[in-house]
Amino acid sequence: MWEPGDLVELTTERFLIRSMTREDATEELIGWLADPDVATGMNMPAKRMTRVQAVNWVLHQDNLRDFRLLVVDRESGTGIGFFTISVEPAQKTAETAVVIGDQTRWGQNIVVEVRTALLEFLFDTMGMHKVIGRPHGRNVSSIFNYKALGFTCEAVLREQMRAVDGGGRLDQLIFGLLASEWRARANGTGGDGS
Repeated sequence: MWEPGDLVELTTERFLIRSMTREDATEELIGWLADPDVATGMNMPAKRMTRVQAVNWVLHQDNLRDFRLLVVDRESGTGIGFFTISVEPAQKTAETAVVIGDQTRWGQNIVVEVRTALLEFLFDTMGMHKVIGRPHGRNVSSIFNYKALGFTCEAVLREQMRAVDGGGRLDQLIFGLLASEWRARANGTGGDGS
């Protein structure tokens, strides 16, 4: 049973989702963050970290308020992406973001599968009341994945951010899912997020 501060390890049919360690600050991870296509989905400039910077980023977690979770293909044992999670324990809310850094794995319904396991952990193990995500308006795949899991678009912050690619301004969408909606959906009694 997970306790606050413990390393996280979740499994799905195809993937292992686990807390990152120093050893996960690999050239592969550094490459994902430096990939312009991956960075565009996050509306961040592609940035090549040093190994020290990558280790510091990975270790900026306490598995209580901040989590960095690697998504590993169970068959090959290779990392394909990661989650970041920020938790507000007093409010029982969590904000999540996911990056599938391995572009050869895009379009394979991975995010729905791994985020389902993450939501079970956040709601059932950690006792969160609400989980949110904040994709930008051009991140169509992220928006699709939130909707597929029953999240409700609670707000559109119009022209909230500058597009790092110089393409003007982007809306930011706020998606939310309540524990009661998640449980109703899991039990087949509603909570479709519409």
